[in-house]
Amino acid sequence: MTSIERAAYPQFKRLTSARVAGRWHPSPLQERNTDLMVRISTGQPWRYATNTALSQAEQGEVTALCNAGFTGKWMPFTSPDRVGPVWAQIVEATEAGRLGWAAKVDNQPPRPGRDLLICVYTKDHRDTQDLTRVLAELREMGIDQRLSYKEDAATMALRYGGGAALYVAQPGTTYFDRRRAPYGRDDQNALFGEPDEQEELTVEQMFRRKEPYGPFPPAP
Repeated sequence: MTSIERAAYPQFKRLTSARVAGRWHPSPLQERNTDLMVRISTGQPWRYATNTALSQAEQGEVTALCNAGFTGKWMPFTSPDRVGPVWAQIVEATEAGRLGWAAKVDNQPPRPGRDLLICVYTKDHRDTQDLTRVLAELREMGIDQRLSYKEDAATMALRYGGGAALYVAQPGTTYFDRRRAPYGRDDQNALFGEPDEQEELTVEQMFRRKEPYGPFPPAP
């Protein structure tokens, strides 16, 4: 699990128990926010790829930055009929070290008219040179759409929808502009508990994943 998933799951179990017992009556906003935790608790919502070119020291650096709340991701979307080849490209580029430290793709059955999200992770949202490098690689792969970048701390703050992006790159461009101030660990939503109460991720948890990995398997 990612840091977000590991933080969310125990809280989801507590809230579910309280709701069943009649001790918690969620507002519409809380109901909507728990959708994320429902996805986490039901099966495997993502397929992953990691950068296998990183040294042990580099893996440690990424893990420390993730625990400090500085990681983030470019977020391309793709249609269900194209997700297989697009994701296969991203897996290959991630493992070869041409993108960021990891990537993931929506692994849920597609819904009609709904594109699938791919997250391409970078180690530090403050490192705009690295973000530009990864963006340029995505453009070389033919991902020419308007792209948003969001730091993981904003996800932990439940910042979604309009205005959620920290950076935005217009279609076909390899430059981006900043849209707001970045979030930090202290901005974490109370739905996930207190930041200081969470155990830090280890290198093993970051880079030796047990979730579905790599390209989608061939259709039977």
